[in-house]
Amino acid sequence: MKSCQGSGNNQGLLLLATLASIRIAQGLNAEQIELLSAFFEVLGDNLALLIAPSWGDACLDRKKDGEG
Repeated sequence: MKSCQGSGNNQGLLLLATLASIRIAQGLNAEQIELLSAFFEVLGDNLALLIAPSWGDACLDRKKDGEG
């Protein structure tokens, strides 16, 4: 059975993201870094939305359970 606790891989991923952001920011000015930051924030939000259940699916689940 899988544990709900994070694994050691999460720390590695955090370190990788930190090193990548430092490397990407080298030679850029504050405005360019801000633009890249906004881009990656939108990218992350869109990825999260792709895996989120749709409203229709949530309504169907409630009707199956007799709630709706």
